[in-house]
Amino acid sequence: MVRRKPAILPGNEELLLNYCLDLAQEWGDFWLKPIQDRLGKAYPHLTPQELDHHNEIAQAAMKYGYDLVYSMAESEGKDVSQSIWQANYSARYPWVDKRNLSHLFSTGNYYAMKDGVGR
Repeated sequence: MVRRKPAILPGNEELLLNYCLDLAQEWGDFWLKPIQDRLGKAYPHLTPQELDHHNEIAQAAMKYGYDLVYSMAESEGKDVSQSIWQANYSARYPWVDKRNLSHLFSTGNYYAMKDGVGR
């Protein structure tokens, strides 16, 4: 379920970025798809350049989260520490909220285990 879109006010960039990351992680037909169309419908005042910029940030944050879980599973085995993962991840993306952190970790861990990494 995608969260409700936040009001864009001065100083709410982190809320917008978390909304974008939430869109990027959406399951179903939108899984691993660019977010510009959905974001533009929610915020029609954003320019194409802003939509592209926010998509790039969200996709990079998502990929890094999944890749970090995968890498940690390869080196540490199947019992990846969420707290260590979160500390490493948050050093690069400190704006990501707890809800997105949890979603990134659980999805990354699911795919790492599904692929047999860390056995």
